[in-house]
Amino acid sequence: MKKDNREAGILETLIGVLMDALPIVCAFFIVTWAGAAYTEGYGLFVQKGMDRSGSAHTEIVEVTEEEASSALAVGRVLEKQDLIRSRFAFAIKSKLSGYDGLILPGQYVLSSDMTAEEILQKISTKTAKAGTESGGAAAGGEDEQEEGSRSRESDDAEKENKDVWGQY
Repeated sequence: MKKDNREAGILETLIGVLMDALPIVCAFFIVTWAGAAYTEGYGLFVQKGMDRSGSAHTEIVEVTEEEASSALAVGRVLEKQDLIRSRFAFAIKSKLSGYDGLILPGQYVLSSDMTAEEILQKISTKTAKAGTESGGAAAGGEDEQEEGSRSRESDDAEKENKDVWGQY
């Protein structure tokens, strides 16, 4: 009987210690995860390059066809070459900015002082479309009408994006 009481006492003490340590362990993980979430959110919404202009480095980045299909895969390549801080923030930025699915395979010269938005502009089809729009509307009404409709479409898309974020 004495042995059973002793075992019960030890078990009760152990449970008490665990119950006292549980809030401390939970608080540690909450603070750690909150810090990581803040860092990811900051990187997503603040337009900043990895390095300042004076200390930036350039890299030749090869984006394969397989990687081009996923902004997360491209982000992984850019993260390995220290051009961005987070591949997850890059992938989310790609979706929010409308570049998702528009990344082209190829070789690009990118700098660590470029923002994620600037990198996306450089490696996506949006840049190619913008270049043909500005360079090709010299003659004829069709081109001017087409350009006007594209302008209205982009204005509508911009208004829609702002509506989503409650800015109108």
